Amino acid sequence: MQPVILTFSRRSVLHACAAACIVAAGAGIALAQGQPPITMAINQSPWLKSFVAMVDEYEKETGNKVELDVTPFGGLLEKIRNSVRGAQGAYDIVNVNSLWLSEIYSGEFLAPLGDVQAGYALPEGVLTYGDTTNWDAAAGTFASGGALMGVPVNGNVQVLYYNTDIYAKLGLHPPMTWDELLANAQAIQKEGEAYGFVPRAARDSIVYNFTPYLFSHDAAFFKITGPDEADVVVNSPEALTALETYAKLATESGPPGPGNIAQGELIQLLATGKGAQAIAVIAAWGQLEDPNSSRVVGKISAALLPAGPAGTVASSAGHWVAGIPRNVAPEKQKAALAFLDWFAAKERQVDYVRAGGVPVRGDITGADLGDEAAFRFIDAYSQNAQHAVMGLPFAQAAEASDAMALSLNRAVIGEMTPAQALNQAAADLAGVLERNGFAVTRLPNL
Repeated sequence: MQPVILTFSRRSVLHACAAACIVAAGAGIALAQGQPPITMAINQSPWLKSFVAMVDEYEKETGNKVELDVTPFGGLLEKIRNSVRGAQGAYDIVNVNSLWLSEIYSGEFLAPLGDVQAGYALPEGVLTYGDTTNWDAAAGTFASGGALMGVPVNGNVQVLYYNTDIYAKLGLHPPMTWDELLANAQAIQKEGEAYGFVPRAARDSIVYNFTPYLFSHDAAFFKITGPDEADVVVNSPEALTALETYAKLATESGPPGPGNIAQGELIQLLATGKGAQAIAVIAAWGQLEDPNSSRVVGKISAALLPAGPAGTVASSAGHWVAGIPRNVAPEKQKAALAFLDWFAAKERQVDYVRAGGVPVRGDITGADLGDEAAFRFIDAYSQNAQHAVMGLPFAQAAEASDAMALSLNRAVIGEMTPAQALNQAAADLAGVLERNGFAVTRLPNL
């Protein structure tokens, strides 16, 4: 499939500006007229229209030109790989999904932003989604003290969705803990109007959806212990409690066949009113509020995910980070950073939300948006984004997720006990790590 090239030429501008006009940016970068045009590789997605609106605004405000090369999700990674590995990159900005970040960072394909502009730091308030904007090359993982590699452009994290009409009818309140979520689900299931909780336990998404359960129980899939060294801990006692909770919610208060429910089925059950609660990405909000696809417009709200036994909250990061390749000219790199810095400013992010995008800041509130009902998700989004985690912070994340998915899915459908599933997942994860050069230690089987 040929990519769609979207070029935004201005027929008019919002305001005139002389050649020397300068718009101040968050970290001292000047957005002057006369920046060279830049090209960005970006995915076809539900939020693309909102990003296009921001490009439109940028060009009007600065006179600078941004060209978007739009590619379906399935083909974007290969296009990025081909560009960043060439002698001369085709793209001045590449939009990288959270699952691909480790691969792109570890390959040293991107220019650290501090090299593009000395001393550059993300504007205060911009989220790092579990330090995934920064890379520690020596340790081979994300770290707050590592080099700043990119600017987030879409903050897709998980939230708890719940039907406010059903909650009000049964006198329920947003849960603070997993036990409270289960109690709400059981009460809804018993009442019989809707399924008490809709899981997302299909093999293609179960690892991502299980991650907040795991991390909120102060567990993890593995831990980086040194250069090319890892400790597989997915079969810890804490992880067992997390999977037991996950399976109980999926099987006792949800639809039949929970192991077959992927993201599309989950959203449909919420949108038709058949599902009362679910954990899903914030990007689903627009569909739930669309009268053409939803019967619950105005009846859904969002909340912070439940906390684990020690009060820990976690939300799976599913965001996008824009990076600047090393293999483009320095003047193109500076122009690219000028655009990304402009985009990350709070006033721009408020515009982004109004255009339908998911912000990349944690300091936007309902008040910033005029407390309009259409944006009632924003506080829950900001809270969950502050607790975003990357479950598999290494280059082979996709391979590791696929390896563990079968066992976790089998635990939900009853073909394995949770303990058996975690032991097998640990063995499969260790195999992926070892095949990719890691020295691995493991916990004893449960």
